[in-house]
Amino acid sequence: MTKLCPFASKASLVLTAGLLVVGCSQNKQYDDHGHGATPPEVSRTFVENLVLPSYTALAEESKDLNEALQALANEPTDAHLAAARQQWVETRPLWETTESWAFGPAETEGLDGDLDDWPVSVLELEQAFATDFFTADTFSQLGTTSIGFHGIEFVLYGDGSEPPMAADLTSQQTSYLALAGDAFHDIADKLLSSWTGTDGFGATLTSDPEGTVLEMIEGAIGTLEEVHLEKLGAVLEDGPEGLESRFSGTTNADIVANVSGAQSVFEDTGLKQLLAAKDADLAQKLSDALAMSVSAAAAMPSRLSQRLDDPTVVESMEAAVAATESAFNLMTQALETLDTF
Repeated sequence: MTKLCPFASKASLVLTAGLLVVGCSQNKQYDDHGHGATPPEVSRTFVENLVLPSYTALAEESKDLNEALQALANEPTDAHLAAARQQWVETRPLWETTESWAFGPAETEGLDGDLDDWPVSVLELEQAFATDFFTADTFSQLGTTSIGFHGIEFVLYGDGSEPPMAADLTSQQTSYLALAGDAFHDIADKLLSSWTGTDGFGATLTSDPEGTVLEMIEGAIGTLEEVHLEKLGAVLEDGPEGLESRFSGTTNADIVANVSGAQSVFEDTGLKQLLAAKDADLAQKLSDALAMSVSAAAAMPSRLSQRLDDPTVVESMEAAVAATESAFNLMTQALETLDTF
């Protein structure tokens, strides 16, 4: 059985443009030439050292976020609003890092959408807030683009132009925050429980190790593709409205967490060594490309939506797009190489 490497505590996570996953590669049982790296070992390491600890951390932070939102709803002070915003910022990258393994229950049970659908349906939220009372029934009628991270973000930060003060929050908005916080925590707990235990999705994955390895690569491919085509590429073409987390100005932290998650799938599970056993040159090129992608993402500034008229900011985004596209192409080659166990 693979030794479980606990997920790093919030205090010990690396802080650059967001929280990064701290890998467990120091506990690997194999060398850089792939000796000892097998699909069963890689799949167990992926589930036990990466997925379960990350979802545990997300569930724990979602509890803290819920408590901060309840405090704000019960007593709308500027201090409680600042605390809720800070907790949102601390919770957010823990989810974004997991995008590369947002398959299984996150997809089939709609948990990904419930937590992180975007762009926000501002019109639906404004119409809901125009009602006399915002109740649990009102909340239940909202679509996924009005709840989760980004619905909460919109209420906490406003449209991004002038963040509201606590006194600006209406009773409908504070009622929404209380209900949204409860729902968010419940969904994060459900996501964790869906992967755990002998009947959980983690056990299902490890029962088919070769399939798991391919699923891991496909998950990382999906993340890298979304980053370079949609989260950054489409924004450079169409404008800032498509930026995720634009209300809080933390899109750059999202991107760092996204590509860091893909990097962890490759570097911290034995996948790199498994690929190296078949094509050492490709494994090293992919490792370098992922590192470059993380570095390029970290070089982007915050509040991108307000800075797209700055050529240096655009250049930083274009560099991140190019680096991530390169990593995407190499990860696709890795899939083709390992698709014949």
